[in-house]
Amino acid sequence: MQKVKSAGVPKKTVTGTSSNTAQSLEDLGATVLVSQAGSIQPQAIFADISVETNAVRVCRGGDATTSLGDLLQPGDSVQLQGNEEVSTATFISAVAGAHASLQITTEF
Repeated sequence: MQKVKSAGVPKKTVTGTSSNTAQSLEDLGATVLVSQAGSIQPQAIFADISVETNAVRVCRGGDATTSLGDLLQPGDSVQLQGNEEVSTATFISAVAGAHASLQITTEF
């Protein structure tokens, strides 16, 4: 079993599905911002993403494509650290039509 370092208070783990277009963690259903009326919105400082089915590419700071970004296979995981990396990372199915199931946990 892989050990994941915790960076804060975790939100609920969600399952996201990659697609043929680049998606942010928020697009995939993860909590990246917490809405609070009249105050600063807390942003996620850490995210742990594991790949369950099919390959996916992840690109930090830009849009992933089927040929751009780190290639993750089923069983692989990636940890994103810091508000900027968490909010700008994008994911895309590595092979068109073969969408990946992702387990995503963000922390604040």
